[in-house]
Amino acid sequence: MVRLQCKTSGEWIDLVKEINSSGEGKIYTTNKSGFLAKIYHNPTPERSAKLQVMVNNPPDDPTLSQKHISIAWPKDLLQDSGGSILGFLMPEIKNGQTLINVYSPRYRKKKAPGFHWIYLHVTAMNIAFIMDALHRKNYVVCDIKQQNLLVQPDGRVSIIDTDSFQIRDTITGKIHRSHVGSGEYTPPEMFNVDFTTVDRSELHDRFGLAVIIWQLLFSNHPFSGEWVGSGNQPNIDKLIHQGDWIYGRNSQLKPTPLSIPLNIVHPEIARLFRKCFDDGYRTPYARPSAADWKTALEKAIPELTQCSSVNNHYYARSYTKCYWCERKLQINHDAFPAIHGSVKTQIPVTVSAKNNSPNQAVITTQKNQPITINSTPTTPQIQQPTNRENWKNTLIAGAIFIIGWILLIILF
Repeated sequence: MVRLQCKTSGEWIDLVKEINSSGEGKIYTTNKSGFLAKIYHNPTPERSAKLQVMVNNPPDDPTLSQKHISIAWPKDLLQDSGGSILGFLMPEIKNGQTLINVYSPRYRKKKAPGFHWIYLHVTAMNIAFIMDALHRKNYVVCDIKQQNLLVQPDGRVSIIDTDSFQIRDTITGKIHRSHVGSGEYTPPEMFNVDFTTVDRSELHDRFGLAVIIWQLLFSNHPFSGEWVGSGNQPNIDKLIHQGDWIYGRNSQLKPTPLSIPLNIVHPEIARLFRKCFDDGYRTPYARPSAADWKTALEKAIPELTQCSSVNNHYYARSYTKCYWCERKLQINHDAFPAIHGSVKTQIPVTVSAKNNSPNQAVITTQKNQPITINSTPTTPQIQQPTNRENWKNTLIAGAIFIIGWILLIILF
């Protein structure tokens, strides 16, 4: 068994079992509960310097108060007995589903049958909170992709593979670049760019974030549709480079019969998608920030309405009717079929924009308690004033009215 020492704390860590391997390194379970180790195949001084900056400057985790880790940040560097840095210690994220298992109807039916449209909105908003926390520290995710975002049964999210981020050292100003990226989430201006030669920006992350949110709410990629241009349909990377998305201005890519209409989402969410993929095509600054997505989703979630026919259907109030029932009639497939029996899921937990603490804005039941989906789900609620508050407001209004009459009598 290999034993390594934490550089900062001095604690000795045993590598217990290899659980994953990639081109960069191997992941091991350790004897330290709740932590994994990543050991590089080719440790370098540059990697060590980057990791040290990360250990010294962690971002604020928006769900830390709930004992949930949203950002699997390096905890400490791991060195051998000779002092050579071999890798790092990081939090272990348990029970997380990759995004495709919750947004794809086919996978969701098997992996997360209780996940309905509210959960997908909550998941999207929690991802926006994570991205905003990272951008506030001037960190750039760069390789945004669904595999690096793990979703819990209550809709909370964790981002992993954080050592691939672009990191800026606030003391020296040095930028430790990210050398990786995924074409489906890379903005048009970065098409065919060598990532090892450029500094990247959170404006690039904004594009990838919008794609992720689209996938959660629409079950597919915004640059996936029916090609009406000349020649064969380009791949998604080229379509992104050309700015051809399915609801774009003058786009040569059009919706298919299976495409979900843009107007089923809250109008503010639809507006942000257009800003990102239309306005942001040539003007990256026009793309909505993570904070913009937080605000839009906070508006949208309370307006999601439960269908009167299917207990697992929720739809945007602005659409005025249940789109999922409508879609079922059109294509003979239910994206969110009714749940019967003993299948349980947890209440979706959101993060409050005011204090970055989880907030039961979606379902008004006791926090973190499992609910049975075949019982009557709770419709999203906006908090109403209490009776005591109503009486207080009435008395104040009455006093103002009486004082106004007295002043009129005195003056006239």
